[in-house]
Amino acid sequence: MEENIYGSVSKITYFNEENGYGIIKIKLNYQDNRIAKYRAKLFSNILTVTCNFDRKPLINEEYDFNGEFVTTSYGIQFKAKGYSRRGENTLEGVITYLSSDLFPKIGKISATKIFETLGSDCLDQIEKDKNVLDKVAGLTAAQKTIIYDSLMENRNKKKLTVGLLNLGISMQMSLKLIKTLGDNVLDIIRENPYRLMDLVEGYGFIKCDKIALDYGFKKDDILRIGALIRYILRASTYSNGDTYVEYNELYNKCINEFNKEEVIITSDNFDKTLQKLITEKKIYVDGEKNIFDASVYQAEGVLAQKIVSLLQEDFDYGYDLNEIDSALAKVTNKLTIVYGEKQLQAIKCALRENIMIITGGPGTGKSTIIKGIIETYIELFGDEAMRDQIALLAPTGRAAKRLKEVTKHESAQTIHRFLGYEGHGIFRNGPENPISVKMVIIDEVSMVDVLLMSRLLASLYPETKVIMVGDVDQLPSVGPGEVLQNLIATKEITTISLDKIHRQAENSTIISFAHAINNGYLPETLLEKQHDRNFIPLDDENILENIIKVVDQALVKGMDMIHDIQVLIPLYRGELGINALNERMQEYFNPLKDKDIELKHLTRKFRINDKVIQLVNRSEKQVMNGDIGMVYSFDFEGKTIEGLSVMFDSGLVSYKKAELEDLTHAYAISIHKAQGSEFDLVVMPFTLKYYVMLKRKLIYTAVTRAKKYLIMLGNVEAINRGIQGIESHRKTKLIQKIKQIFAGVYQENIEICENLPEEEVSPYDFM
Repeated sequence: MEENIYGSVSKITYFNEENGYGIIKIKLNYQDNRIAKYRAKLFSNILTVTCNFDRKPLINEEYDFNGEFVTTSYGIQFKAKGYSRRGENTLEGVITYLSSDLFPKIGKISATKIFETLGSDCLDQIEKDKNVLDKVAGLTAAQKTIIYDSLMENRNKKKLTVGLLNLGISMQMSLKLIKTLGDNVLDIIRENPYRLMDLVEGYGFIKCDKIALDYGFKKDDILRIGALIRYILRASTYSNGDTYVEYNELYNKCINEFNKEEVIITSDNFDKTLQKLITEKKIYVDGEKNIFDASVYQAEGVLAQKIVSLLQEDFDYGYDLNEIDSALAKVTNKLTIVYGEKQLQAIKCALRENIMIITGGPGTGKSTIIKGIIETYIELFGDEAMRDQIALLAPTGRAAKRLKEVTKHESAQTIHRFLGYEGHGIFRNGPENPISVKMVIIDEVSMVDVLLMSRLLASLYPETKVIMVGDVDQLPSVGPGEVLQNLIATKEITTISLDKIHRQAENSTIISFAHAINNGYLPETLLEKQHDRNFIPLDDENILENIIKVVDQALVKGMDMIHDIQVLIPLYRGELGINALNERMQEYFNPLKDKDIELKHLTRKFRINDKVIQLVNRSEKQVMNGDIGMVYSFDFEGKTIEGLSVMFDSGLVSYKKAELEDLTHAYAISIHKAQGSEFDLVVMPFTLKYYVMLKRKLIYTAVTRAKKYLIMLGNVEAINRGIQGIESHRKTKLIQKIKQIFAGVYQENIEICENLPEEEVSPYDFM
């Protein structure tokens, strides 16, 4: 429930000049009946307020705030959505304002003279005519200039902020837009509202289009058509994973989207708009009329150049082949590990080459090799401090955590964290601010798209050793590109393909089953119950209740719903889709009891103890896409639920109602979302209703998520058909660009794009 409070600033705890975010303490006046009602709740007359301001608040300034009370680990605070200043026309207000840091060299004596000479409306008078300051005795010419210029600057900023807030843009983003676009920000947006697609997170084509049409834009305006083309282009690349869309395909998609009721797009205005977007460097069209989003095209080119550079350079790493052999012998003895021939080859190549790839299925020893590389590298220098010079990275938080557990390398982290991701498409590290490490090992590379891999390699110094580890037979990245497969296919990078299942995994029939699927056949023992897997033949109508039974039995045996058990489904919709299963499993495993309450959001109901998954990266909350947690508590305002808190492995994270789009239930999740994770028990149904999605890589990826037990239920024909379905390779140009650079015929002028579009498209919007 929204509340209104006011008070005078007693302390400025924190203020960020970049985005205007401030944490202040205000003194409340309990003599006012409107404020007195909060006495019992707050106990003290000092209240902490968080808000985005147009400038740094001043001590003793009086503010009115609207917003809501929130309970934090620091106690009750007020989270303000908006504010207004009081008392700007009183003697105290003018003195506080003019004697502040906003007006250097203007003290309280001069401020008092201005008020006494010109009256209570002195600030308005000065803004209209700075010459009125000539009436104030003792002011120098420099002081008069400072007063007038500062007043005008702050007045304009306030006017711009209000204008942007009226468009539905947050205070934080409004201040950022003012800083980026300057004093003409409102005029710039009126001229082209579609610019917000690149500048404001969450402002896609639909929101921008509404503003534009309200401003009177014609339906066939070239700016509108250009925005649509870019919207369809981005949606297509995330939907299919391709890095480009062919001309005819893009044209037809735009026609289908825009010309439903009337002819808006024609071949003529489509071509004219394309040419305009090319000139503005928002898209790129190659000689074959393939159309790229500029950021994807640049990323592909930059990645190709970085790969070739690593392959061509000859760096001295401070040791030779004999020293590698000696160090590796000491490490194998110390770790009491018997490496196979290919594993030894992989470790030696990793230490010898500037860049190399290690690929293999489950049980082939990839994690053991990573540990061997790390320990041998440290042994080469005889210095434990070299451990800090090794960056061990993974695409997701769960994958990084697993990597830390198996390698004992404590600094394993996500790629986003390593690059200093700050949200809104912004990274602290890049070509202009590279990261100084000696070696980077990237696990689960099949999950990394071309944009992130390009950013990662562009953020390293040229002599940084790069080792990529992954399973090329798993699903490719959700985002555009097929990086791991493309790099292996160039045949330029030393690649060690592991195919032997090692002793630790020999007893796992799950692993042998996964390799059989990868080779396109089902083992004869499919329907025979094994110690770690089972396939239960069922008709479709019996699948759901049997999933419930399997999970129920696992819970009775002591497994944990949040961490140990995961149901994996290929599709969201339908009676056996993710949404239906989540609803049914919630009702069974977390029913609403007599005195229980729930928080409704759109079509979903959140309850305490619900299993949930994070859908997008939120670095400011230390929670990333794919993190799984449990609803821990509800956040109340009076008797009304205003949000909830989720317990993740990283800690407690709070969500307001407006932020619940970041979450969904996770009793059942998609196979794509499970990538990079392992679960003690994986439950996977098979039905011909999934036929659109059932393909070999999808099934293989799901099976390899099971660490101890795999239970499959349903139609045997469905899994049999699925493993016969081979996914086609994505349309990319990375291989071609690498080949062209080697041949010296790559002519494109690639500029590293530091300011990629900041609209953070969630890959799951297209899954």
